[in-house]
Parts: sequence; structure tokens; C-alpha cells
Amino acid sequence: MQTALAYGSIVPGPILGNSLGSAGTTGFSRAEICCLALKGISAGTISFSGSQIYTNETHNYFSTANVVQPACVFSPETAEHVAYAIRVFNEANCSFSVRSGGHLPVPGSNGRDGAVLLVTSKLKTLDIQGETARIGPGNTWAEVYRETEKVGKVVLGGRLGSVGVGGLVLGGGISFQGPEHGFACDTVVNFEVVTADGQIRNANTTSNSDLFWALKGGSNRFGIVTAFDMKTYPLSKVTGGTITYKYSSLPLVLEQVDILHRCQDSDPKVSFFVNVMDASDVGVGQFVEVVIYYGKPFTGIPALLQPFFNIPGIISNTVSTKSFSEFIPDGREGLPVGVFSHLWRSLTYQRSAVVNERVAEIFQEEIRKFRESRGGGIQPGVFTLAYEPYAASMLSAKQKTGGNALGLDGRKGPLMLALLTYSWINQTEFAPRAAAVKASVERMRRFAVAEKKHVNFVYLNAAAPDQDPFRSYGRANHRRLRNIRRKYDPKRVFSVLQAGGFNL
Repeated sequence: MQTALAYGSIVPGPILGNSLGSAGTTGFSRAEICCLALKGISAGTISFSGSQIYTNETHNYFSTANVVQPACVFSPETAEHVAYAIRVFNEANCSFSVRSGGHLPVPGSNGRDGAVLLVTSKLKTLDIQGETARIGPGNTWAEVYRETEKVGKVVLGGRLGSVGVGGLVLGGGISFQGPEHGFACDTVVNFEVVTADGQIRNANTTSNSDLFWALKGGSNRFGIVTAFDMKTYPLSKVTGGTITYKYSSLPLVLEQVDILHRCQDSDPKVSFFVNVMDASDVGVGQFVEVVIYYGKPFTGIPALLQPFFNIPGIISNTVSTKSFSEFIPDGREGLPVGVFSHLWRSLTYQRSAVVNERVAEIFQEEIRKFRESRGGGIQPGVFTLAYEPYAASMLSAKQKTGGNALGLDGRKGPLMLALLTYSWINQTEFAPRAAAVKASVERMRRFAVAEKKHVNFVYLNAAAPDQDPFRSYGRANHRRLRNIRRKYDPKRVFSVLQAGGFNL
């Protein structure tokens, strides 16, 4: 194929003038024509295959199964650059995708071969003024926390430092401060967003308030957010860390999980989640991790958390008083970057000790079944079951901030998210592992339904490709989201031209 670079920048017209006539006659794709038009903004914003920036950006994903070969990488530096790009995409009718942190392990979700890949790496505004922080989507949460703690503040964000800002907030956002303040999206006071017509808008309670609501859970279906204005909260040192147990301690751990889940609303500074890990295939063995957090310094251990320290079989314990940025791991779940493919799937149910226990049993049974089905040809990998509780206070916090699109409230009491993740080295096993994960979660769902504990909610940031988060928000919210999408994106730029994301 001829190299598009040889033609230089597209001459200006409305944006592209008549240059689109060359698409299909010169051998260029529409995406390549868009790449050339975007090159006119600044040579530093466009990267092509063979450059170091292109290589770095196209491999900057949590899962190696997401690695892509786009027509080019576009790295806008301002909201105006993004607005110009959207006008180019409209005029050229070319496919594009947007990537913030690249953490969602859904192939094609934030990058597609042959499309323009818009990365937010240079949209790194980070400005703290009083009770608000303006945060660009190119930041990771580790970067954000290091800055906010300099002024004794915190914003609600990811529980892993390597996660990007954009995707987490737009999908809802679970944080350690959730029991106090809700989902991360509930603490946004303004979105600076480029909509489908290439206009830069502010969405808040008084301006484009319907779009403001939709962006709190509506993900990438409504525009490209170029800045998040988020509430800050006072935070000095915290007490927390990880307690790692022998696998045999799991029944006792789950007993305490249910007790703490039931009592969590009595002290909203308490937060926790659990990882059940089977890493036998990589020689690490089986173990259980409980990550605990208390939102202020504490002499000793808070009473609600003390029972975890009394469970036999503790292998290691990192709990101490530290800064929040020290508490947040900066790696990607402790797994080597650029080595593993990942896939996950989740379900949600009301607090239940019985369901917790059965979910763990199904997890173990299905791993054995998968290993037996693969025989000696199984690829090295890690199997993880995470229990991630939603305190009732977290679900009701939206009432104070104009609501969100998620469709949850505290009336059903505390909820549990169970997230099953398979991670492995060889990308070619994606299909059988995806089938195994789906079968496992379906068994878990059926049991939760039988116990009358299942909740039809799919957390977008923990969803599998074939799950339907938006419909799980409820019929009224789903209809409202679609109406708002029609208003701001009547030509469905972010549903058709944009590659990736869940259908709305």
C-alpha cells in the first residue's frame, strides 16, 4: 500500500474540501485521509506505524488482547484539537476509537485495527482550586493522588493507580471513599465535553443538565470528555493494606466479609474488597487477599476490621498508616505489564453469606473443569474471583448530586459485585476462556436467582463484551439515555463511527 505520509497535509476546505474524492481512488482508506487532515494541527499530534510513540500507544493496554494496529495515533493536546478531530471524522465518515487508560479488557473497546486511535495521553490537566480539581482524562489515578495529597485532599477514583481517569468515571467508578461519597461519577461537578457536532460544551447542573446526568454512567456514547471537574475531600494519612491468607482460610474470610458488609454503613470510612486467586499454573499457588482501607489514621485497628487479623493462615500483612498514594498500588494487579491477556465478567446480588459461599465453590469447580478440558495444553495464567461490596450509603449518595444513570439506590440494602477474571499468556485461548468465564458466571447467576438475591445490574467497568450494561440501568433510565443520545448525537457519531463501547 502507498504510504499516506507522502501526500503531507490535506488542503483546507470546509475542513477536507474535495480531498475525500481521493479515498478509494488513491488507495487510501478514509481513516488514512483523516490521519492526514489531523496532521495539519501539529506534527507532534500524529504518529504512524514505525514510530516509537505509535508503538508505545498501541501497546498501552491492560490486556495484550487489546493491542491494535490503527491507521494512526492522534494525541490531541487541547479540547480544541479534539473538537477539530470530531469535525474531521464527521466530514470524512471515518472510523475512530478513544483510549484513556486502556484498562477495560474487551477487545475493540478502546482501539480497532485500521481506525484512527485518539489517545488522551497529552490531555493531562491537573489543577486543584479550593474544593474542586480539574483533571484531564490522560492522567492515571496514581498521578492524581500524588498531586491531591500535596494539599491534603483526595478525589474519588480508581483503587489501582495505573487505571485511567476517563473510563472509570464515565462508567460509574468504584473507589475506597465510595461508602462516604458514592460513585466517582457522583462527585463530578462539571464535564468539559466535545459532542458529536464538534462543539466544546460544559455539562453540569445548570448547563446541559441532561447530558450531565447521562455522562454519569453513560460511558463513551455521548462525547469525548476533555476535563473532569471533581469535588475534593480532606484526607491526610489512611490506615490500610493487604492481608494475604492461605487458600484454606477462604471460608473464614467469607464469614467476616458478610459480617463487615452488613455493618459497613455504621462506619463509612471502612472500605474493602477480596481477591480469591488461583495462580497455580504460573507456580505461585492459591491464596486469598483482603484489601482493607480506613479513611483516616488509626492507632491500632478499627473494630470493624479487627476480625480479619484473627483469622488463622495469614501469610503476609501490609496494613499500616500511610499516605493514600502509598496505599494505592501503581501496578496492574501485580501482573507483568504487556504479558497477560485478560477477560472478565461480573454479576451483582444482594448481600448474602450463602451466595458468597456458593460463588466461591462454583469458581473452584469451573477452574478444575477448565483445566481438565485443556489437558496438558493449558497456557500459564491466573484465575481471580473478586468480591467488591457496595455499601447502601454508596448507592444512595447520588440523591445529593443530581443523580446518575446507573439505576441503583440504597433501598435493596448493600449489594455485592462478584467479578471473575481469567488472565493468561497466550492470546489464542481467548475463545475457550471467554466461554468458561461465561459458563461460570451463568451458574453463579442462576444460584443467586434461586436465592432471590440476584440484582439485574451490570457494572459497565466490569462487563464482558456480550453483557448489556445500559439495559441493566432499568427501562426508564435506558430510554432516557437513548433520548439524550439522539439530542446530542443525532447522526450516531459515537455509536457508529466510534469503534468500541457497549451498544445503546
